[in-house]
Amino acid sequence: MNERHAAALSRLIVDHIRLARSRCETLGWLIASILTAGSVNLTRLAAHIDSAAQITSVHRRLERFFGNVRLNEADVAQLVVAALSLATKPWHLAIDRTNWQFGKTDLNLLVLSLAHGDVCIPLFWRVLDKAGNSATAERIDLMQVFKATFPNQPVASLTGDREFIGNAWIEWLQQAAIPHFLRLREDMHVFNDGHAPLPLRQHGARLRPGERLVLKGWWRIGGSEHNASPPVRIVILRLKTSELLIIASRSRPQHALNIYRQRWKIETLFAALKTRGFNLESTHMTDPAKLSTLIAILAMAAGVAYKTGLWALGGQPRRCKAHGRPARSLFALGLDALRRLCASRTFAQSLQVLLDSLIGCSMESLIYSEI
Repeated sequence: MNERHAAALSRLIVDHIRLARSRCETLGWLIASILTAGSVNLTRLAAHIDSAAQITSVHRRLERFFGNVRLNEADVAQLVVAALSLATKPWHLAIDRTNWQFGKTDLNLLVLSLAHGDVCIPLFWRVLDKAGNSATAERIDLMQVFKATFPNQPVASLTGDREFIGNAWIEWLQQAAIPHFLRLREDMHVFNDGHAPLPLRQHGARLRPGERLVLKGWWRIGGSEHNASPPVRIVILRLKTSELLIIASRSRPQHALNIYRQRWKIETLFAALKTRGFNLESTHMTDPAKLSTLIAILAMAAGVAYKTGLWALGGQPRRCKAHGRPARSLFALGLDALRRLCASRTFAQSLQVLLDSLIGCSMESLIYSEI
């Protein structure tokens, strides 16, 4: 990358991400090489970067970036939201966790994402210092950062699987006026003024596959008054597998099942971050701070891929499978289109394409404005 490209790139990123000029350039290198290489392994990324320096020198520069740089999570979230023009409508949020192992080390991520189209875009995350489920305090911390970053953004829903339950958690969501649609376990007890505590499986015992039941009135989760949740509405669906899908919400019980279906999009996100996109599991990073920096870069890269997927689709409908979902996600379409665009370009030209997609302005216009 020549000096003018480097200067323009620095100006392009620094408006959104507060870093020194050389580190802005390295950030651009990382976004571009991750998208084109489909990997987060630094050795492999260094080989994809067209630089006058030796590959070993580029590799050391990338390592120094992760050793010294901590990207501001609010800046990254605001950049992605602005790049994708997502602030116009109430948001559907999803909270979930993904984990894997590197050697004997458990790597565990708690992620809050924004469902948009058929994908989720990661907004905020925490690298948990343990294996297993997240704690209520960790979820609340994540949501408080979200509210501080986007204080005026309306939220249409927050969905969470059976891990994301608990009386203190539900109480916090209701006090924060965040509409929640949370899946409950079949063995959980519920009660109200007219009914003694019973496990939810008994309420749905007579349902046949495909049938649903909205429990009348308001219910509290728990076995007694002293350990019960705030009042919620409950809807139960018997799945084809005979398992019960049980959703607790503060409102809109008739629409709860459809709203909860937004949650599957975060599984698409995790697949994109891992085996179907960036191969996150191939990273050798185990340090929580470095891993958090990597996830921030992947959030920006995912934004580029998604936006490029929309461009590649050109407003045309996508082919769907028998279950009604698209055969390929916009993320996958975007990655394919980006790699075709970059195949016949130099690394500097590819970087221009990628950063234009993310930031939404012309790199060339920045270059020539300096001449």
